[in-house]
Amino acid sequence: MIINRIGAEFEYEGVTYVVGASIVGMPGSEYEGLYGSITEIRDGGDKDTENEPPDIYCSFEPPMIPYDVKELEERFSELYQNPKTIDDIVLDLVIMAPEMICLFDDLKECRHHPMVFILAEDWAVEGEHGSSSEVYTDFDDAKRLLVQKLEEELENGCIPRWAGYGNFVVHSTADSYECYIDGEYCENHYSLSIITQKLCASNRFVRELAEIHKASCQLEDFVSQVSDWDEIAKLTDEKYGRMVHDPRFPERLQNALGKNDHYWESYWETVSEVAHELVNEYLEKPDCYKPETDNPYPLCVGNGTKKCRECCLWVDLQPDIE
Repeated sequence: MIINRIGAEFEYEGVTYVVGASIVGMPGSEYEGLYGSITEIRDGGDKDTENEPPDIYCSFEPPMIPYDVKELEERFSELYQNPKTIDDIVLDLVIMAPEMICLFDDLKECRHHPMVFILAEDWAVEGEHGSSSEVYTDFDDAKRLLVQKLEEELENGCIPRWAGYGNFVVHSTADSYECYIDGEYCENHYSLSIITQKLCASNRFVRELAEIHKASCQLEDFVSQVSDWDEIAKLTDEKYGRMVHDPRFPERLQNALGKNDHYWESYWETVSEVAHELVNEYLEKPDCYKPETDNPYPLCVGNGTKKCRECCLWVDLQPDIE
């Protein structure tokens, strides 16, 4: 079987490989770290190798960074026991085994984009320069650190000395501070600012954060469960502290839940009940219904058409007043 139509899929050991999908070479393969795409998949009698897995034909992009070029050349030189340059290395029509590549989600469609706040610091004193940046997920955390850093500079930095100069200039906003000696900005300045930016978060990253949060909640449940047990008094404070932070508890709990048929029966029964409620809700509402968020009994946010003003589900519907 030969699959070469863009978008065509082939499943192997639970993973779906798509012709045209973006990939990266996995550690241990000759093409480690190279980015590319799947161009063709062959299985059965159409394979060019005698391996059991399918042959996945890939086209790799040449590395752009000189360090990566050197790494690739050294890898192939060692493999073939003969000096190789980038021009000697085949990058298209490369047959890869499934374990040699990792699939990428579409960066635009399959990513979450939470806001992050970058606290950027930049300074120069008598010609010596420096800069730093720290990333926070909450604005208040970034603002608190901005205030702390500025307080330290105002008390122990060069700002008090600059403030006595006639050409000392200060600019500030709600999330930034900048000062400098006019005419000597490159040699003497200090700035702090919070830059708001979207983070391109992969599904893997989101899952890892979710696992961290879930494990933290499960440890809290563990503590609330055992805190009143009489036998806890027999533990020393040091042992108790280690126990309530033991990372093995969430893992053991997950293993136990995985074997608990009653738990999963109850879970799926509840999923079914809530699913029926939601399906029935959508069946009863018009096609244009767009429910409010953060409301257990949502009205419709509307779509800006005339019909919305006459709909009893519209959240902004105003009653007639005589």
